[in-house]
Order: sequence, then structure tokens, then C-alpha cells
Amino acid sequence: MKKRLTAATLAVVLVSLLISNLLGAWLMHNQELTVEEESLRELLILMDTQSQITNAEMAAEQFRQAAPGKRLTIINPDGTVEIDTEMDVDALENHADRPEVRSALSTGWGRDVRASDTVGVSMLYVAKEFTDGMIGRASVPLSSIDSLVLQSMVGFLAASAAAFLLALLLSGRMSRYVLEPLDAVRNTLQSVLSGNRPDILEEYRADDELRPILRYIDKLLERLGDSIQRVTAERDKVNLILDCMDEGLLLLDEGGSLLACNRAARTLFQLPAQSDNNDQLLILTRSRRLRDAVDECHKKRSAVVVDLDDLAGERRSLRLFVSPVSDRQYEGQAVGTSILISDVTQLKKAERVRADFTANVSHELKTPLTSIKGFADMLSSGMVTAPEDQKRFLSLIGVEVDRLIALINDTLKLSELESVAIEQSGEHTPVLTAAQEVAQLLAPSALQADVTLSVSGQNCEAAISAVRLKELLFNLAGNGVKYNHPGGTVDIMVEDRGDTVGIAVRDSGIGIPDEAKDRIFERFYRVDPGRTRKAGGTGLGLAIVKHIVSLYGGSIGLESAVGKGSVFTITLPAYTEPS
Repeated sequence: MKKRLTAATLAVVLVSLLISNLLGAWLMHNQELTVEEESLRELLILMDTQSQITNAEMAAEQFRQAAPGKRLTIINPDGTVEIDTEMDVDALENHADRPEVRSALSTGWGRDVRASDTVGVSMLYVAKEFTDGMIGRASVPLSSIDSLVLQSMVGFLAASAAAFLLALLLSGRMSRYVLEPLDAVRNTLQSVLSGNRPDILEEYRADDELRPILRYIDKLLERLGDSIQRVTAERDKVNLILDCMDEGLLLLDEGGSLLACNRAARTLFQLPAQSDNNDQLLILTRSRRLRDAVDECHKKRSAVVVDLDDLAGERRSLRLFVSPVSDRQYEGQAVGTSILISDVTQLKKAERVRADFTANVSHELKTPLTSIKGFADMLSSGMVTAPEDQKRFLSLIGVEVDRLIALINDTLKLSELESVAIEQSGEHTPVLTAAQEVAQLLAPSALQADVTLSVSGQNCEAAISAVRLKELLFNLAGNGVKYNHPGGTVDIMVEDRGDTVGIAVRDSGIGIPDEAKDRIFERFYRVDPGRTRKAGGTGLGLAIVKHIVSLYGGSIGLESAVGKGSVFTITLPAYTEPS
């Protein structure tokens, strides 16, 4: 707008200068013409007053001396030329029909401006009837007047050029001055859009022309500010709700391009922080199944549920609820589909663990029951008659029953740990004492396996029940005894760390291979199934240990090498006296 205002101002100045110069030239030309006419009149009056009878020769000579560059013609009343200062009279025709001559004969004076038939240039003619009836006609070429006007116009043009340059310099300043209120209004509106309200327009309120406009602008800004605040509050509320959702949300246009997504969706699909891109959903997710689900949703106009596994190599399971959207827009674009995304990785993992647990329990129960049934059938059928054999079979049945009872007890313990939340505030146990009691319980087994069992460390109390702590230590130390070599060792070490209690169970046994370390705490997982069953394990001991540690807010770590033994490190919260 500033450029247009400056250009318009310069155009007005230029047109004004052009008109004024043309008008000046015209006025000056007329003025010079009048001056020349008056001069010719004075010359003719002077010649008429010198003599009552016109002497053409003498008059011509005096005219040449008095007015060089001008022309005098003496004409008889009948139109014949008596004398001419520039032409031979014999070559001149009768001048009775000349306008200035006819006017002089009738009124005493005549005037005309025209191109001369004799010399062929534009002339100013002034004619006067002398006292004796002769007509004296003086003339001057208009070229002399035009040259004088042109000489004067040079000065006019120079002044006009200076005026134009001055206008050029002042127009920019004037444009800035005129546009300052508009710039102030613009800055004020930008400030309102940014959430501020500075009174930039205060200095213009004294202007009579701007005061009414500023009054309306103030009202507009007030309404605009309130509307922006409401819209911003609603937008922030919606964004907060969407970003606080654990479920991801995607909005697609009718062509399947991404319009918007919340924080959870960006995390799940590994999208950049800015979601205002138009990348195709198929490219973002690299899933043809999702693309097909969107197409099916559009065709059927009904919701479609699709599960995606191992999305983007993250080993996650996502459940997507694809729903059609009609007559809704997002930032001016029509929304075609909404996708609600739930991460069901843990749910599917729990289902898988539950299924594996059921299968493993069934298998573990079936094995001893099969043995018990076989031995019982053999005894009841009379196939075993020798007393020593019957005694041995009954002893085997007892072993399998004990194994079955141990399996059921461990299963019940694990179920209890998974389903019951234990109040921790009032529970505390001296860890070193509990470790010594566990060592006494395992002493017969350690002696039979030729394994040395020791307890060392500091006296401290952990925020855990005595039963759970002993069960935890019994499982870890018992495994150290079971899976050890003759002459091996199992050490239980207790460390007071201030806010926490550290327990390390170190053995010199067979160790755990690297590929099994991630699964060692799973239910029924066995590194060596044959040896585990021979040692009488149920495969639930370490799973129970992990659940007990988690239940009381602790942590467990493992270091192990095949043939060199294992170290289980447990950290539990220390007990502090209530204040």
C-alpha cells in the first residue's frame, strides 16, 4: 500500500506540473502576443501622427530602423500595395480581401493571426487606417514569440523538475506518516493474536479523523481477544485430553492422508513431533492390513477392528478401531476416518502366559499322576507280588504324590502373589536372622549334596514379612544346593545400604547360559528339564522369587556363567521406624 500511495502521489504531482506548464506556456504565449500587438499599434500610431499625408517611402525607411525584424505594408484604400518592407510590390496581389484590411477600413483598426500567403509563415497582423485614408499594416512572425516562450519554458521545466524531485522525497515520508496509524492497528492485532494487548494506538486517539475508527477498533479488539481466549482455552483443553490419552488417535482425510494425531499415536507409530504432514498412512505404518481396513471401513460405513503385530519392528501388538467420520472437518479439511489405537502387547502377553501356564500345569500334573496310576494299576492287578517290590512301588507312589503336592503348593503360592496386594507398612524382618534360619532348614540337603552353606553380613531389617523373606531365600539357596557340584559352596551375604537392604546368594554350581537368562524367571521354564525333574524341582521357584521381590518394591539381578556358578542379587527397601 505504501508503494501505491507513493506512486499515486507522484502521479498527481506529475500531472499537476504538466498541466501548469502547459497552461503557463499558453498564458505566456498570449501575453507575448498581446505585447507584440500593442507594440505594432504604437508604431502605426507614431507613423500616422508624423504627417497628414502618408509618405510611403519615408514611412518604410523609418519602420526598418525602428522595428528591425518586423514588416510594414502600406495599402491603398482599393487594396493595391503601395510599399512593403520585405517584398516587391509588383509581386504582391491585391490586399483588399485581407481580414485585417477590411476591419481597418470599416472600424479604423484590424487584427489577424494567420499564415502569410506571401512569405509562408504564421504572422501577427495589425492594420490601421491613416488620416489620409491609406492603410498601414505592421506584422511580426509568430516564430519570434514562440522562441521567447520556449526560452522561458526552460526555466519552467527546471523548476518543475526540482518540484518533482522534492515531491519524490516528501512522498515517501508522507506515505509513512499516513500509514503509521494502519501499521499501529496491524501491530495491535498481531499482539492480540499472540495473547497480548498493548495500547499502541494511544498516541493517535487525539486525532479527530482517527478517533471514531479507533473506538470501533477497540470494541473489535475486545471481542476478538475474548473469542481468541475462548478458542485457545478450548483448543488447549482438547489437546490436553488427547495428549493425556494412553490410546492413540489418528484422523485421516477422505483420501487416507494423515490430518492429525495425538502424542500416544506419534509414539506408537514413531512419527515426528509435528503432525501437520500429509504423508500417506500406508507409508507411516508400513501396514497393508491397516490400509485394507480403512478401505473396508469406507465401503461398509461401519467400524472395523484390526490387530497389528510387530509394528515397526518393536514387537508390539496394537488393536486399532477404524471408524468412518461424516460431516466433520479438521482445520478446514473434511475428516474421513478416525482410528483409535490401543497397545495390547501386555494383554496378549498375559493371555499367552496364561495359556502357557495352563499347558505347563496340565503337563506337570499329568506326569506324576500318570506314574501314580501306572504303579497303582500294577499293584492292584497282582502283577507285583514280591513284598519288597510292592514296598518299592508304594515308595515311588509316595515320591510322586509329594512332587504333586509341591507343585500344587507352588502354584497356589504363585496365584496368591499375583492376586493379593500385601500391606507393607507394618512388616519388617531381620534379614540376617532369617537367612540363618533358612540355612538351618537346608543344612540336611546341603550335607547330603556335599555342599557348604554359609551366611554372612550385617544385621539389618527389611520391610518384608518373615514368611515371604524366608520363602525367597529358601528358593534361591535351595536352587544353589540342588544345581551344584559335590564340594561346592552356597553363600548368603546380607548388606545394610541405608535406605535399602542388599542380599546376594552366590553358588559355585553349573551356571546359567546367556540365552536362558531372560527366561529364567518364567513359570515352568527349565534350563535342563531332565536334571530339574531329577532334582525334584517344580519350575516355579524363581517365578515365586520374582513376584515376592516385585510385591515389596524391590529388584533382582542375575550374574552367571556356565560352569562357574551364579549370583542372584536382591535389593529390598529397608525398614524405618514410623515417626
